[in-house]
Amino acid sequence: MVAQNINNSNMHSYNYFAFGLNIKSQLVLPELARGVGETSDVRIKYGDIPKRVESIIEETDYYQAGNNEFIFRVEGVATFYVANGEQIIVKICNSANSSMVRLFLLGTVMGILLMQRDTLPIHGSAVDINGCGVLFTGISGAGKSTIAAALCKQGYLLLADDVSVLTCAKGSYQVQPAYPQQKLWPDSAAMLGIDVAAASQVVQGESKRAVSVYERFGKQHVPIKVIYEIVVQPCNDDISILPLKGAAKLATIMGNTYRAKYINCLGKKFSHFKQCANLVKQVQVFRLIRPANEILLDRQTEFFLKHYTDVLSKWS
Repeated sequence: MVAQNINNSNMHSYNYFAFGLNIKSQLVLPELARGVGETSDVRIKYGDIPKRVESIIEETDYYQAGNNEFIFRVEGVATFYVANGEQIIVKICNSANSSMVRLFLLGTVMGILLMQRDTLPIHGSAVDINGCGVLFTGISGAGKSTIAAALCKQGYLLLADDVSVLTCAKGSYQVQPAYPQQKLWPDSAAMLGIDVAAASQVVQGESKRAVSVYERFGKQHVPIKVIYEIVVQPCNDDISILPLKGAAKLATIMGNTYRAKYINCLGKKFSHFKQCANLVKQVQVFRLIRPANEILLDRQTEFFLKHYTDVLSKWS
């Protein structure tokens, strides 16, 4: 589907809820849960983009960054303007595919907005296990979505697939529900018995599929208790979980912040460090080392659940 560039401020808006935010959007966003009520924390609309941001901190060929302003250009797709953590303006290229526009909007662009709001977006999947938030982070391809999907198959609730947003209220961190969709490779889906034949491609030409999980989606924020960084060791044939302490614990959280490369140019270096340092005091962080062989998924999931249960029993 080719998106059209529309600049009509009077056009209809849709209410959504994602990342703990009420969103009013002129763009149709089928991935998101529908919102209730007319109040909004964030407004997304079509329109013209400012030529420059004020007080530029950093500028490249594809973005301009300043305090509470960000312009992001994706060639052949769209230009996005993000301001004050509460507004996104989208100017779509005439030849753009609408799914590509939404991919960048709900990914990098939303990550920028979340940083502007001083929340902590982590690159990872989050699951609600009996009222406690567990976050799986790690590099792309580590298996974050796969283990989260395996846990959902066992009856637990998905909170987030790729961007897990942590907020702080009264000194305590919670993980917010993102939206009810997972992105899975066909081989991972097949291992889990998930039929993706009718699911849409995440990116045109790629095999990864967008899978709806409405019936297994957690709609409430929960306290974040444990973070697991998944590391793949191709030569390893066993599963192990190691605790991280001190500087390694802090570095893992900071290094897995979603779109961390933009933190400094957004003027968020100090606040980001403070958030991560405070979070370290409240969560336990582990490194889950797994072999490259995905056939061991059932064993990995069982191994994780036993470890997580032991962690909580010692904590309480």
